[in-house]
Amino acid sequence: MGIMPLTSPRRGHALLLVVAVSLLSVLCAVPSVQATPRTIEPAAAITVTLVLNQAAYLSGDVAIATALVYRTPGPANYTYNWTVRDTFGRIVNTTIYGVSKFTYPIPLNYTGRLTFSVRVDDGQGLTSSVQSTVTVFVAVMSLRLDRGDFTPGDAITASYSVTSHVILRPTYDYQVADSSLTIVLSGNTNNTTFSFRTPAPASRTYRFLVTAREGTNTSQAQLTIAQAAGWVLGETFDRASYTPGDSIHAHLAVTPRSTAALPLQFTWTLSLGGFGGSPSVSAITTVPEVDLTLPIPQGVGTGELVVIATESSTGTAIGHTLHIGTTNALWSTDIGGVPLFAVLLGLLFILLFVAVLGLWRRVGGGHLMGPRAAPPPPPPGDTTQAPTTMPMSVICSHCGKSIDLTTSKRPIEVMCPSCGETQTVA
Repeated sequence: MGIMPLTSPRRGHALLLVVAVSLLSVLCAVPSVQATPRTIEPAAAITVTLVLNQAAYLSGDVAIATALVYRTPGPANYTYNWTVRDTFGRIVNTTIYGVSKFTYPIPLNYTGRLTFSVRVDDGQGLTSSVQSTVTVFVAVMSLRLDRGDFTPGDAITASYSVTSHVILRPTYDYQVADSSLTIVLSGNTNNTTFSFRTPAPASRTYRFLVTAREGTNTSQAQLTIAQAAGWVLGETFDRASYTPGDSIHAHLAVTPRSTAALPLQFTWTLSLGGFGGSPSVSAITTVPEVDLTLPIPQGVGTGELVVIATESSTGTAIGHTLHIGTTNALWSTDIGGVPLFAVLLGLLFILLFVAVLGLWRRVGGGHLMGPRAAPPPPPPGDTTQAPTTMPMSVICSHCGKSIDLTTSKRPIEVMCPSCGETQTVA
């Protein structure tokens, strides 16, 4: 019979399991240590915005580009590398290790597009690039017509000018074309205006084209004007202001423009505020005018109120602001077109001026705008000897003005009310 082992494999496995459980129990009994959480730092990032001092340029202008840098977590020392390219992508300027503001003088002979690029490096491994494209013109023109539309027979005057560093002594070519693009007027001038009188009947529209030129350089501007059409709605009121509970009396009239024809029937509406639910009054007429009366509700309050008038057959409308509430008739009155309060203030100023002038002269100031009159020389001696008749007034030895005495007691010391000097009366 062989010798049996002290333990079988199964009993060995069980023993190991018991030891592991015991060890785990001991470890669980030991208090756990809380680790300090690590602060999460923001991720470093950099962005650049490119700002140009103009949206477009003229040949010969100076372009100024500014790079605005935003970086987290904080600023750093930046390096700016600038590049300028022309319309075809060719590099026309490169500036390395520049600053945030870049200046580029545009040549006088250049027109087209310019692309400004900047690459910003913070020296810590972060870079950012941005670019912006603008257009360069040889010149720009202004053009203005003296009216917004015309009626047949009107004269239309065009005014114009050119802004350029290249076209400095321009000659202007002008032309006027009708709605079929037929040229009805053309010419050239050194003046900055020309006029065109429309025929009767006239075209529906006219196009004004002006070209400024000097050598091979040119610049153009054009405007189109149309013949007046449609209708105008006008309104007048019986008063400029009302109080709650009053009635507004309005006169409305439609006037045709140019060759516009009037309809057979007119539908009028007058309302407070012009919104749904607002007090309103309506009428239908066969003539292009009407008188309407619109009551103002008692609870409308005071202040400025908008009154809207419409005529639906012509599609016209007009608004007017009326004052609701009491007004001071004195201050709202005009005299010869000048407000009454301004007239009264002027009169008050004149009266104050006259009063000050009189006071100035009364105290010995002489003329207000001239040199002060010198006082008369004082009589010899410092003591004024009163006559034997004891008069009740004496002459001031300093300014020569009269001093009234209130007592016959002598000697007495008196002060001059005009100059303030004192003297003894014996």
